[in-house]
Amino acid sequence: MAGLTDTRKNALLLVAMLFAQLLLVSGRVKRAGGSTLLETGVLRASSPVLEATRTVGGGVTSVAERLHEIRTARTENVLLRKELDRLRTEVGRTREAALENVRLRRLLEMRQELAPRSVGATVLAANLSAQTRMIVVDRGTEDGVRPDLPVVAWGGAVGRVVYADRHLAKVRLISDPNGGAAGLVQRSRAQGMVLGRGEGPMSLAYVPSYADVVPGDRVVTSGKDGVFPRGFAIGQVVAVGADAGVSKTISVVPEVDFGALEEVLVLVDRLAVAQTLADPSVPERE
Repeated sequence: MAGLTDTRKNALLLVAMLFAQLLLVSGRVKRAGGSTLLETGVLRASSPVLEATRTVGGGVTSVAERLHEIRTARTENVLLRKELDRLRTEVGRTREAALENVRLRRLLEMRQELAPRSVGATVLAANLSAQTRMIVVDRGTEDGVRPDLPVVAWGGAVGRVVYADRHLAKVRLISDPNGGAAGLVQRSRAQGMVLGRGEGPMSLAYVPSYADVVPGDRVVTSGKDGVFPRGFAIGQVVAVGADAGVSKTISVVPEVDFGALEEVLVLVDRLAVAQTLADPSVPERE
């Protein structure tokens, strides 16, 4: 057994020496491409590992690039949203400025044509409840505003000044339960007193039962109340009820949208306005 064991050892040693010699020879023998047999063998043996490494590396690079693109897109999206919000705000401001210019231009035309002695005022606050209908404007005694002066807007009669200090004034609207104005039906010339009722239509009272008044008639100021000059629009008749005694029951919708008032004119010289409206060359205000 010992002899056989030594023989095997010698054989294995001889095989190992021959394999090592073969490796040394293959490491020196070059192929047509310039690489040795040993290099070729090593490359072939390691090519699967290298290919797997290359594939994994390429996948990692692709994921990193994708994540970078997503982050970039998100950043650009945030910037675009901010720019969109800014543009929307700018468009809103531009639209509001344009609407304000239209309102002020109309008010200026009205002042030049019908109310040369007037003061333009901005509405600062409003109380439009059923019991009280008032507005506060940014003009006062320093601007010539005083109690009992009439206030008008582009649509027509608005109300009467009931209080004024140096820089502010309070105006009671004609639709206030304690407000109103002397009215005239343009078509038939029937006259009466327009009385406020808070919310809803106003009443045209003290109109004789025989007077010719129908829905659709326009009512303007008659100038007989000592406050409003003649010719400013008050509203439109929407209903004529059964006669109440010697008077008709008439409902009038205001011409002016009091809830949308932003600018008004305070007529600081009613006589001058009345003379202007009495001029035949100036049509009645509708």
